[in-house]
Amino acid sequence: MSTPPTILLEDTPTPSEALLALLHAHLPHSIAVLRHLQSARNFPGGSTPTTHILYAHHSETDAEGDTNAPFAAAFVDLARAPETQLSIYSSLERSTNERTSTTSSSSNGAVEPGDYHWAGRPLQDEAALDLVLALFRRTRALAIRASTEQQQDTTTMMVTTTTPLVGSLHETWEFNGKWLFRVEDLPREEGWSLPQGVRWDRVRREDAGVVQGRTRVTRLPETLLMLPSTVMRLEDGTPIAWAFMGLDGTLMTLHVEEPYRQRGLAKALACKLMREHISDYSDDGWGAADVYVGNSQSQALCRSIGGKKSWILSWAKVDLSTVGDPM
Repeated sequence: MSTPPTILLEDTPTPSEALLALLHAHLPHSIAVLRHLQSARNFPGGSTPTTHILYAHHSETDAEGDTNAPFAAAFVDLARAPETQLSIYSSLERSTNERTSTTSSSSNGAVEPGDYHWAGRPLQDEAALDLVLALFRRTRALAIRASTEQQQDTTTMMVTTTTPLVGSLHETWEFNGKWLFRVEDLPREEGWSLPQGVRWDRVRREDAGVVQGRTRVTRLPETLLMLPSTVMRLEDGTPIAWAFMGLDGTLMTLHVEEPYRQRGLAKALACKLMREHISDYSDDGWGAADVYVGNSQSQALCRSIGGKKSWILSWAKVDLSTVGDPM
């Protein structure tokens, strides 16, 4: 029996240029983690004292510039609860897409539930999964350390957990479709006009309460205010439509107030936001949205602005006590 390859695990507060370049080479599959890392680098507040950038790879396969070598990377910030605390990418996701793209049951080529075949994976896939496990084991160590520090410092308000919320999992059981956009393919704004008395702006602190009240997904005001945003306002300042781009670069919390719907405002809002702010993360031109598979209205919006449904993903709570010893 061959000896398992040695795992090297890097844990840094900010992403290295080498890791960013590697994730860039894996676009669009790596977009969620890449955007998280770019947010940590580019946005005020995108990185905190509890942010960890994890990178796991095999020493003997880590040839300089080899974008085909297996690796796994993660953005971890356990203090971000109740928002997403852990986002992971594995090079296995790209190879899985390549293996399933010719057999997908979706009419538009998207990878659908049931298209994966986890049993009988080749040994190189098992080695790649070990890299993912290493990230979880390090996250467990971070959670234990944070819990100990919190117990010792009774003045801290930091919230940590041993069951972090893991976002944008490339998996089969639920429940959102990853829609991808190219900036150059977005409809142009020349044909759109705002209703009389409406102007463009960005979301401001006084808008946070209204925005939070219109979404079922928990968003902290501090997070909303650091994100790229676009809003339509009446002359008196009342917001009537808004949207954000998340730390993972996805179009999110897009909302149009009831009296202003069916006017094409959502389409104009989404295109303007992505066209103007994808460059806040990178110049690679990729936009994305995570849309619940049962939300036909949002799927229709994505399709109308040139989006392509590409794979299924989910959010999940992971019990870190089950991943093995801390690493």
